[in-house]
Parts: sequence; structure tokens; C-alpha cells
Amino acid sequence: MLLPAADIARRGRHEGWAAGAFNAVNMETMQAIFAAGEEERAPFILQITQTTINYTNPEELCAMAQVLARRATVPLAIHLDHGRTFEVVMQFLRLGVTSVMIDGSLQPDGKTPRGFAENVAVTREVVKAAHALGVSVEAELGLLGQVEAGATQGLTDPGQAAEFVEKTEVDLLAVSIGTAHGLYKGKPYIAHERLRELAAAVPIPLVMHGGTGVPDEDVRQAVHEGIGKINIDTQIRVAFYDALAEQVHQAEQEFTRADSEGLVRKYDIRKLLAPTRTAMTATVADRMRVFGAAGKG
Repeated sequence: MLLPAADIARRGRHEGWAAGAFNAVNMETMQAIFAAGEEERAPFILQITQTTINYTNPEELCAMAQVLARRATVPLAIHLDHGRTFEVVMQFLRLGVTSVMIDGSLQPDGKTPRGFAENVAVTREVVKAAHALGVSVEAELGLLGQVEAGATQGLTDPGQAAEFVEKTEVDLLAVSIGTAHGLYKGKPYIAHERLRELAAAVPIPLVMHGGTGVPDEDVRQAVHEGIGKINIDTQIRVAFYDALAEQVHQAEQEFTRADSEGLVRKYDIRKLLAPTRTAMTATVADRMRVFGAAGKG
């Protein structure tokens, strides 16, 4: 059943679990995410990030997602992750996504910070258009990045978050609490006290970006404190790389054996990619269990 991501996250907050939001860049990652959701009976959010436009036509990915969604038996959302501009968000709305993120914390280059007023303005514009279509909107306030224990600089301010939500009427809010995209240097410090303050200040589910590498105990605590959606991307990529490396190694051994025996080499891309799909499915399923979403579909 296709739903707005906010509907899934709100239900999770009410019941004490978080929706896993998993990024897909090709057929295998998408199939793996759907397979994990079915295996675990877990509601989930399939994400397509704006940067994927540079690799795959979003129309193709969205069409594939909708085909898989029609066969799914658990609640799910198809979500644009980190849309940088109103125009990009409109492009994905036309493709039938049920949820969008406008990342107004950064300029369209994805690097330069936007001011608070500009973030509010672009987010309000997206909310108006998306809500007219029944699509939920996620926004971001603060800049993601690792912080030292006890530090507050760079973390999302609770008072500003309350003002932002009131002015934009956004449905989900990604906040800075010490997480970062990609892999971490050492063990990340999660600002749990700040997270509790943010949850008390705003009435909507909060979103954890940079979920890969956050210790399970911190994840579970964050869900209890107000996180309703957790983004996972790098962990899926690592599973893909590790499985693919093993398959390439085995293929090279088979080539060496064929060459020595005077046989013809056999090139089968499916033999390389099928195990990556299995590995990614296991990775996604593991996160669904940690987030408490397994069995909630």
C-alpha cells in the first residue's frame, strides 16, 4: 500500500518504532529493499536521491518502484531524498512519488548553507504544492556532521525548529544531532539531550540522516526519544561492494581455470549481481529489526 512517508513515520512514533528509509540507485538495490520489507513484514520508505539523476533517469526508477509497489503487501512510501530546488521536487511529484524532501538547509550546489529565512521560503513553496497533491514533505534544519561530546555548535536549535515547523507546516524534520552522511571516523557521538529537546519543541516526527554506523543502542534510544524515520544508504552500498568483490574474485578464478583447461570463458552478469541483491536484502532486513519496524506491516 502506497502512503505518504509522514503517515508511516507518525504511526511508528505512536507505536514506538521508526520507519527505515533506504536509498535505491538501480534495479538490484530496489528489489533488495522491497524483498526485505516483505520478509520482515515491515513498513518502509524507498528513497531516490536527487543525485541519482546523474546516473539513472528518474522516470525509469520511479516506474520500477511503482511496479514493485503494486505487488507489495506492506505499507510503503516512494520518497525523493535531498531535493535541492523547487523545480526538482516538481519533477518528482509529476512522477508519482508519495513523499518529497526539500533540503532548504543548503543551496542548490549541495554545499553552501542557506539562511533560515530562505530555507523557510523554499520549504513553504514546496509544502503548498505537495500538500495539494496529498504528498508529505520532509525538510532539514541545521547542518549534518559529527560533533564532539558536549558540543552544541552545529546542532539544530529547538526554538528555531519550532518556529520553522510553524511557518512551513512541514510534515517531517531532519535534524542535526551528531550524525553525518557516509562512514564515521570512530564512534559517533549522538546528542540525545538535544534530540529530546527537539522532540518536545515540535509536534512532528524527526528524521535521522546518516544512520549508517550509528551504534544500535543509540538508534534504539533515538527512536524512543522522537526519531520517526532513519535514512540508510552507505550501509547498503558496503554490502553491495563486499558481495560484488567476492563474486568478481570467484569469476577470476573460474577464468584462470578455463584458460588452463582450454575452455571458453563464460561471462554472466547475473552471477555477479544476484549475490549482491541477497547481501543488500540481509542488510536492510537487519536495520528494519533494529528500528523496531519488523512485524508492523
